[in-house]
Amino acid sequence: MVHGLGGSCHDFLPMASRLADDFSLLIPDLPGSGYSDKPDLPYGPGFYAQVLSQAAKNLGVERAHWLGHSMGGQVVFSLALERPGLLRSLVAVCPAGGHDGASGWKGFLEKVLVNKNQRLRFFEPWMINLSTRAIFGDPRHPARLELTRRVRAQWMGPERPLLERSLVRSGVAILDQPVWPRLHEIQTPVLLVQGEQDQVVPPVEIQRLYAQLPTGARWESLPCGHMPVYTMVPELVSLVRDFLKGLD
Repeated sequence: MVHGLGGSCHDFLPMASRLADDFSLLIPDLPGSGYSDKPDLPYGPGFYAQVLSQAAKNLGVERAHWLGHSMGGQVVFSLALERPGLLRSLVAVCPAGGHDGASGWKGFLEKVLVNKNQRLRFFEPWMINLSTRAIFGDPRHPARLELTRRVRAQWMGPERPLLERSLVRSGVAILDQPVWPRLHEIQTPVLLVQGEQDQVVPPVEIQRLYAQLPTGARWESLPCGHMPVYTMVPELVSLVRDFLKGLD
C-alpha cells in the first residue's frame, strides 16, 4: 500500500484494520516521508518504484497485490510498467500521472513557490489547514482534523527543511513523469477508483488514464474528494475485496 505526496503509512491505517485478517499488509513510509529517513535523493514516482522493487526483493515479496493512492497510484503504475513480475494486481485510488504535460504548473512550482535551494519560498501553518480542506472535500470530517494536527506537528519540527526538499522534488517529478501514454503495456488486472468531487486529480486525468488501460480494467467512482482512504473506508475496502475476489 503506497501513500501519496506528503502522506505516510497513517493514510492506510483505517483500511488496514479491515483488511489485516485476510491479507499480510506492507505499508511503508516512502523515503523522504513520514518516519522514514529523508536523505538527499532524487525523489519522485520513478525513483520510488525502484525503491519499492528493491524492498520487495529484500523481503522476498513476489507477485503481490499493489495499491497506491494519489502519487502512490502513479508509483504503482510505474512499477507495473518496469517490473510487471512483481504485481498480481493493481489498485489505483485517485491516482496522479494522467496529466497531459506539465502545463503551467511546473513553471509555477519552480519559479513562484520554490527557491533555488528547493525550499518553499513561504510557509505558514495555516497553509496546512487550507491544503487538507482542499484534498478532503469535506472539511468537517474528523479524519481531516486529525491529519491536520499530525502533519502540522511534523512540519513545525526540525525535519521541515528535509520534508520541503522531498515534497518539492516529488512534485516536480510527478509533473515530469506522466504515466498514461504507456498504460496499454500493463499486463496485470487493474482497478481504478475515482473520487467524484476530487479537487486534486480532475476527472479528465482519470479518463485519460482509463482510456489507455488494457481492455478489462475496472473503473469505479465514489462520491467523495481526494481522500477516500479516510472518508469512505468501508466502501473502498468493499471495492477492493470485490476486485480481488474476482481474480480467484
